[in-house]
Amino acid sequence: MPRIHVPTLPWEEQHSPARKFHSYCRNLSVALGGIRNGGLWCGGHPFDLQIRRIPAGAAICPFHSHLAQWELFLVLAGTGRVRAGEDVRDVVAGEVFVHPPGEPHQLANPGPGDLEVLIVADNPELDAFYYPDSGKWGLRPPGKYFRMQETGYLDGEEEAPPGAPPYRPASAPLPAPPSAFSQRCRRLDDLPWEEWQSPRGKFRAASREVSVALGAVRNAPTGRGGHPFDLEQVKVPPGGIVCPFHSHAAQWECYLILTGPAEARDAAASHLLGPGDMILHPPGEPHQIRNPSASEALEFLLVADNPAVDYWHYPDSGKWGLRAPRKFFRLQEADYWDGEE
Repeated sequence: MPRIHVPTLPWEEQHSPARKFHSYCRNLSVALGGIRNGGLWCGGHPFDLQIRRIPAGAAICPFHSHLAQWELFLVLAGTGRVRAGEDVRDVVAGEVFVHPPGEPHQLANPGPGDLEVLIVADNPELDAFYYPDSGKWGLRPPGKYFRMQETGYLDGEEEAPPGAPPYRPASAPLPAPPSAFSQRCRRLDDLPWEEWQSPRGKFRAASREVSVALGAVRNAPTGRGGHPFDLEQVKVPPGGIVCPFHSHAAQWECYLILTGPAEARDAAASHLLGPGDMILHPPGEPHQIRNPSASEALEFLLVADNPAVDYWHYPDSGKWGLRAPRKFFRLQEADYWDGEE
C-alpha cells in the first residue's frame, strides 16, 4: 500500500522563460510510485494527481484543448480565473470543475494571493493538444509541437493526374460538443450528502458524488456516459466502517485524508492515518477504511478509475461480486467442460 504525507512533499517549480506561465507542483502520483505522463500501458497509474500552487498574475499553461485527456480541478485555496471555450469565470476555494476532451481551457491566478488546486487527470496512451491562441498543435508521443500546413492524404506518395480532385479518406464522426461549463462547475458545499448503512449499522458513511454532480453517469466508463475517473468526498461517523474488506480485479483507488483519524487495513496490517496522508490501492490488494475515533468524524477524498469491467473479492466472508450484473455469490468449483458435454 503506497503511502505519502502530502505536506512533506517538495514543490517543483515550473515556468516559461518569461514566467507568464508559472506554478509549483507537488506530483502526488509520482510520489506514490506512478510514472510522469505514463499510464497503465507503461507501468504507471490510470489517473494522475497533482497539487499546483500558482503565483498571482500567472497561469499554469497556455490556453489549450486535449484530443483525449480529461482534467478535473478542485480549488483548495485562493481565487482562480477559468477560461473554458468562450466562457470566463472566477472560481474560489471549494469549487470543482471538469474539462472533457475537446474543450479549450486555461486556469490563471488574478491575485492577489497564491492559488492552490488539486488536479486529477486520466493518463491516455495517446493524446494531442491544440493551442487556439497561437494556432499550433502538439503530440504527446513523440513530444513535438508544430503548425499545420494542410495537404492531401496521398501528397508525396504518388503524383496526381492533372485535374484530379484531392483524395480524402472518410473521417470519423465529430464528438458531440461538451455541455456548458456552468453545468460542469459546482461548489462542494452545495452538494448533498448521500447517507447509507448496512442493516445493522456496522458499515455506514455519507458521500458527496462529485463526478456525478459534474455530469458523469454513476459507475460508468467514458463510452457509456461516465468519466475516466470518479471523485467522491466521503464522511464517516465515529466508529463507522465504509465497506467490507475487499479487493478489486481492475479498479484503482486513492484516498486523501482531509480531517479526522483513519484506520486503513490492507492484507498485511492496519495503518493509522491522519490529515494530509494519502494512500493508493492497486487492483488485487484487499483494503478497508474505518474511523477509529469515538467522537471525531473522518472525511476523505476518494479518486477511482472507472474500468469497463470489474469484480470484487471479500476475503472475510469468502464471497465475490460483479459490478454488472450486480450479483454477489460464493464459488462452487466446476470443471471447464461441466455442463457442456
